[in-house]
Amino acid sequence: LAKEQHIQSENYTIFNILSNGELECSNSLEDYCDTEIPGQALIYRPARQHIYSVLLESEKGGACPLVKEWFVYFGNPLQQPELIQPVQPSVPGGMPNLKTLWFAKGPDVEKQRYSTFLACFHLQDGMEELQALEAPVAGFCCLLAYLMMQVSSLSLEDLNAFVALVLSLKGKSAAQLAELQLEQVDPRAVHLGAVFVRGLTTLLMANSACGFPFRMDDLMPWKVFDGKLFQEKYQQSHRGCPLEELLEGN
Repeated sequence: LAKEQHIQSENYTIFNILSNGELECSNSLEDYCDTEIPGQALIYRPARQHIYSVLLESEKGGACPLVKEWFVYFGNPLQQPELIQPVQPSVPGGMPNLKTLWFAKGPDVEKQRYSTFLACFHLQDGMEELQALEAPVAGFCCLLAYLMMQVSSLSLEDLNAFVALVLSLKGKSAAQLAELQLEQVDPRAVHLGAVFVRGLTTLLMANSACGFPFRMDDLMPWKVFDGKLFQEKYQQSHRGCPLEELLEGN
């Protein structure tokens, strides 16, 4: 099934992990001078470790195989892979096996898929609140909450900028976004935007591993992110813009 989905571009990186025990990401957009924001590879490694555990479940309590990662970040010369240990996520009611997640049907299984997905990002306690949101916004909030836990330097202004972005984006056409003019570009906002978009690939990987609790289309970058709009919201938020203005009256 993983191979079929891979050929049809319906899953993300899952076949590589299952067939080769390997994953690579040899490019990034990061500011090495900004030491407050860790490398993207390191920010999302805890989530990837949970995803590896979902895919490579141990037999009768045995050890999961290690995964070879080729992930670029400052100080990693990429001369050899890092061997990463899968870590089992804390899923309410216990970890379901892969056959259940991928092949079983019914409302109980759908709930297990969603809770396993959330557990990959340490968000299993927020299931009820997240399910009440539209799917793209729920995925956005999963990623944003995970980032707030992993990156200690993120501020309330950063959080407000991200939330204003997703709430404002839905009502804007492609033409409106194309016409958006910026007086200047803040390099930290570019860095944060790149971190966020890279995180969306981690959401897609978790979604594939957990049997698709979300439609893949709901997690695509164009549903929840626009670089120029995020720049605008970031600069407004850090200038102390009132929330009503930041949210455009929404």
